[in-house]
Amino acid sequence: MRTAVIACPVQEELTRRGDLQIPDIERRAFNALVPADSTHSTKLGTLGPEGTSSEYIAQLMSRALGERGGFRIMLEDTYEQCVESLTADRVDLVLVAHAYPQINAFYMNPDLEPALVFRGSTPEYGLATRSDFAFHEELLYTDTVVSHPAPIPLLRHHFDRPVNLVTANSTSQAAGHVADGRYSIAITNEQAVKQHNLKFVYKFSRIPMTWTVFSRRKDRNDHAGA
Repeated sequence: MRTAVIACPVQEELTRRGDLQIPDIERRAFNALVPADSTHSTKLGTLGPEGTSSEYIAQLMSRALGERGGFRIMLEDTYEQCVESLTADRVDLVLVAHAYPQINAFYMNPDLEPALVFRGSTPEYGLATRSDFAFHEELLYTDTVVSHPAPIPLLRHHFDRPVNLVTANSTSQAAGHVADGRYSIAITNEQAVKQHNLKFVYKFSRIPMTWTVFSRRKDRNDHAGA
């Protein structure tokens, strides 16, 4: 588990211009769960490694809820590992993108409950390669593109032929596979492009998305004993 400590005292410009939109009713419910005067450092688990859209949104969330003193952002290789850490009391909250295909399993988990639901736009997505790689569009149909499963549907909205694909655990991991030479083309985001010194050769857009923060269910012990 990797840790990034984010402590931001005020709500910043990022949230005001639409990157993050937390409804008042959700904010009030979350404030009741995590009191502002709590001396406990709240650990927020989400998908890593550094450079994922999940980490980016976690950082914005920490800024938007800065009156709670910020969060310790804990990065895991999969959302499932994040949830394991939550149920084992190693983290207090877990942030999951609604675009994640298996998020339904977390909603069905009797040990969890949604603590906060909000909208947050990802960094820009696109196709990225190493800076010395000579990209042309035909390579999409002869080479292999690495991607997290969630953004793969972007391809059919921008290209009219099937693309050879292999999946990774995150957009940042996909970028890392290109940086280390395992693959030449990745679907990834702007944060991961910078993190791994890649370049965009085709840009899609930012993705307006919704997110859930899960907490441990308060009455889970009652259920266990029922």
